[in-house]
Amino acid sequence: MMRAVVLNDDKSVNVVEVDDPQPADVALVKTQAAGVCGTELHILDGMLEPPAYPFVLGHEGAGVVSYVPDGTTDIAVGDRVAIYNFIGCGRCHWCRTGREEVCRNLRGQIGFNTDGTFRDVVPVPVDNLIKLPDNVPFEDAAILSCSGMTAVHALRLSGVALGDSVVVDGVGGVGLMVIQAARAAGARVIAIADTETKGELARQAGADESIILDDKGYDVVADKIRDHTGGAGSDHFFELVGTTASMLAGIHGLDRHGSAVIIGYTGQELHINPIELVLSEVSVRGSVAAAKQDLETAIALAGQGQLSAQIDTRYPMDDVNVALDRLRRREVNGRNVLVW
Repeated sequence: MMRAVVLNDDKSVNVVEVDDPQPADVALVKTQAAGVCGTELHILDGMLEPPAYPFVLGHEGAGVVSYVPDGTTDIAVGDRVAIYNFIGCGRCHWCRTGREEVCRNLRGQIGFNTDGTFRDVVPVPVDNLIKLPDNVPFEDAAILSCSGMTAVHALRLSGVALGDSVVVDGVGGVGLMVIQAARAAGARVIAIADTETKGELARQAGADESIILDDKGYDVVADKIRDHTGGAGSDHFFELVGTTASMLAGIHGLDRHGSAVIIGYTGQELHINPIELVLSEVSVRGSVAAAKQDLETAIALAGQGQLSAQIDTRYPMDDVNVALDRLRRREVNGRNVLVW
């Protein structure tokens, strides 16, 4: 038997004993760290529905390989690895072109529709494991397997280049990674934060400047973006808050030929006048999680010292509800992580 964090059908979260996974055609990873993400709150609140209860939470993880199937050559027992959670079909156009996150025939997604990483041992297809450099801690690797790869993916979609101006709205786990990845690309970064504390956290992560929201909210944010960019507007905008007010402010604050990448999400409709897009040749696109190549890039950047997790608190598995409660109360600056 092993221990796991499970969500029950009454939405309670408990640490329980479950059966050990049996060696088969997948690898087994002894968990060393697993990030506690806002997505867990979406599952608790019913925005995302697991296939059955009880359900093992967690979609971010890193650990040590304890078993590999016969014939495995790329991964060995004892390897330190991060877990990529999209289990693609490997056959569709999107998988064959390295975009597993939009696989047409997704076989599973760890922590979403298959049991997650909040357990002592996680069964994972060998192809979903990425080796870690010795200088990348398990805690960082776990966060990279969500926030880090999501940031790298969004940067890759946007085409951020040396000298570009980048606005990042939302100084949470992903936002802090976007800031670092943009700096690694040679961009000038402006962060939007709702408190001075988060503004300082953004600057520590590499933001050149920060815009702190005041009682006027987003009504004046587009003007403030222009103030920080010599009147022109930004080349790129990354939205991580998940509100239409944030999205519109960032889009309105773009320079000609600017790009907006929407990572946060909301159920509300977003209304944009097409003339704004056409006359300025502005592009707006969504970005969902990441491809495996993006996690590989994030880990490589971490190994080079260009990407790291801003960890607020490390918790043992038994304190998972404390971690979730603090996340819900928006008390976390950076990311929380479970450690073994």
